Amino acid sequence: MSKKSRVWLAVALILVLLAGAGVFALFRLPMTKSSAAEAAAHDLAEEQLRSDIWHEKDLAQGLFDRVTKALGTRVALRSVTVDDITEADGRDVATLDWTWANNDGESWEYSSQLPLEKNGLFWWADLTEKAIHPKLGKGGRFALRANQGRRGNILGADDEVLMEEGEVVDIGVHPNRLEPDTIGRLVSGLNDGVDALDLDADDLEKSVDDAEGNQLVPVVTLREDDYKSVKDAIHDLPGVLFTEDTQTLTRSRGFAQATLGSVGQASADDIEKSQAAIIPGEIIGRTGLQKTFNNRLSGPGGVEVFAKGDASDDRGGTTKLTSLHAFTAEDGENLETTLDVRIQEAADKAAAIGRKPTALVAIRPSDGHVLAVANYDPEGAAWDRALSGQYAPGSVFKIASGLALLESGVKPDDTIDCPQTVTVGGKRFKNAEDEVLGDVSFADDFAHSCNTAFVSSGDEVTGDDLTAAAEQLGMTAATLGIGAKTASVPADDEVTHAAQMIGQGKVQASPLSVATMAASVQAGETVDPQLVLGDALDDAGVDESGAEGADDPPALDGQAAKGISEMMRAVVTEGTATDLKDVPGDPVHGKTGTAEYGNDSPPRTHSWFAGFQGDLAVAVLVEDGGFGAEAAVPVAHEFFDNVN
Repeated sequence: MSKKSRVWLAVALILVLLAGAGVFALFRLPMTKSSAAEAAAHDLAEEQLRSDIWHEKDLAQGLFDRVTKALGTRVALRSVTVDDITEADGRDVATLDWTWANNDGESWEYSSQLPLEKNGLFWWADLTEKAIHPKLGKGGRFALRANQGRRGNILGADDEVLMEEGEVVDIGVHPNRLEPDTIGRLVSGLNDGVDALDLDADDLEKSVDDAEGNQLVPVVTLREDDYKSVKDAIHDLPGVLFTEDTQTLTRSRGFAQATLGSVGQASADDIEKSQAAIIPGEIIGRTGLQKTFNNRLSGPGGVEVFAKGDASDDRGGTTKLTSLHAFTAEDGENLETTLDVRIQEAADKAAAIGRKPTALVAIRPSDGHVLAVANYDPEGAAWDRALSGQYAPGSVFKIASGLALLESGVKPDDTIDCPQTVTVGGKRFKNAEDEVLGDVSFADDFAHSCNTAFVSSGDEVTGDDLTAAAEQLGMTAATLGIGAKTASVPADDEVTHAAQMIGQGKVQASPLSVATMAASVQAGETVDPQLVLGDALDDAGVDESGAEGADDPPALDGQAAKGISEMMRAVVTEGTATDLKDVPGDPVHGKTGTAEYGNDSPPRTHSWFAGFQGDLAVAVLVEDGGFGAEAAVPVAHEFFDNVN
C-alpha cells in the first residue's frame, strides 16, 4: 500500500470513530431539558451521580457526599422528583421536590432549583449546594443536632421512681469578677453544706488561672435540695454565677448510683467512636443501667437538621447555623427494675460504714429479685464492684465446697481433724492466726472456718464436683442479662484444687454471685437472680440465659442445702459471726470469708460475709478489709438492723 493510501485510510478510521462517538453521545446525553432534569433527579434520589449530564461528575458526587454526610443513618433520602422546569434570571432551572425521612418514617419535604445549561445539542446539569437545599450557601452542608424528648424513668418495686429528670443548679465563677477571698469562701461554703463534697480551693484557683479571657470556669453541679442548703453562704459572692438546668438524677444523692448509672451530653470522642450513631447535643447513658438501656430510655432519638456554613437566609443575610427542619421529639420508655427503695436505702447506709471500698447485694430467694445493690468508696465515686467486680471469695466459698462434700457423703457430724497446717503437693496451707481445733465435727470446722479441714477433705471431691456445686448454687449463671460478672470455678491440678476448697486458687466471684449462692441455700433450689423486668432485655439485645454457652445447672440437692443452712446458722450462734446473734427478727444464717490476694508478705485480704435472714439473702465485700468478722460482719449487722 502506498504512503498516500495509508494516509487516507487513517483519515477514514478517524471519521468512523468520530461518527461512532457522536452516535454514542446521542444515546448518553439528553437532547431535551426535561430528560436532563429527570436524569438528574434519578441520580440524586439514588445518591449516585452516574449520568453524563453532570459537569465534572466526580466533583459533583464529592459535593453531594460532603453536603449530606452528617445525616448519616438518622435521616434517609426517600425521593427526588421533577416538579417543573422554568426560566429564572435568564437561566433554565428544574424545580426538584425532595423527600427525606427519619427512622420513624416522619418526612421532611422541600423544593430546590437545579440549574440546567444547553451546550450545542445537549443539556447539562450543574450541581451546587443551593441545588440540594435553597438555604445552603457555597461551602455549606447539612448538620444534625439532637432533638430529644424526655428521658424515661428507671422504676423500682411497686413502680417507685428511682431515677428521673430533676432540677439542678450549675455553679461557675467568672475570673474577671472574683475578689481575693471569693474562691476560699465558695469552696468552704460548698464543702460545709454538702456531705461528701470535697472540693479543693487550690485546684479551683489553678483552673481560674488557666482560663482564657472571660471564660466561665465550672465549679460543681448541685441537686436543687443541696443548692438550697448552701445558697445563703454562697449566693452573693462576687463573680459566682448560677444557672438552673435539668438532669437525670437518682431519687436521693448516692442512691444505687453505680448500678443505676449516669447520664451526660455526648462528647466529641463519643460521636467519633459511634461512627455517626451518636450526634452532637445528644444526651446518652454513660454507665450502669442508663448505658445498657440507653436506646429504651432515650427514645427514638429525634433530630433537628441545620444548614451549616455560609447559609443564606430569606433576607439575604448570612448565618453560621440555620434550622431547616426539626423532627418530632419522642419521649423514652421507662425501665422496670426489682430494686426496693427501703432495702436499697438500708444497703446504701450500711455500705457507707465500711472503712474501705464496700459492696453489698441483697436478693429475695423466693423469686430471685435483686432488692439492693450498694457500692461505696470513701475516696469518691464508686464503680459497680457489686455486680462487676471479680475477687477471690475466700472462705465464703466453703458454702459451695461444703455442699460438694455433703453431696459426696460427708455428714455434718463426721469428725474431720483441724490441725494448724496441712501440706498438699508441696504447698503448705494454714488456718487464720494459726488456729488449731483438733478432732471436731465437720459442722464445727465450717462454723469456725477451718482451712486445713477443708483442704485435707479435697480428696473427697473432684474439681468437677466443686464446679457443679457452684453451678447448683447459681454462682456461674448470675449475669442478670446485663453483663454482670459471675463466678469462675475451673477444675485444675491437685494444689489448685486444694486451694479452691477454701475459695482461693483460681476461683473468682462477684458479690452478686456470692449473694446468689446464699439465696440458693435459703431457697433450697437454684436461684436465678433478676434485676430488670419486662421486655427491656429483649429490646436491648442482651442475653437473659446466664453465662454464655452454659447448660442448665444440675439440680440442687434440697437435703444438702438444708445441711449447709443449718451449719450457716451455727456460724452465727457459735462460730466466726457471733456478732450477728443479737440482730432482731428471724434467725440470721451466714458465713464469713477472708480472701488473700496480691504478692505482699503477709498477703493482703478482702473481707466477705454471705448469709440470709428469712426471705432476704445478702453478700458483703469490703476490699482490703482484713478478716471477714472484723470488716464485713459489721456492715451486714448494720444492713439487717436497718431493714428490721
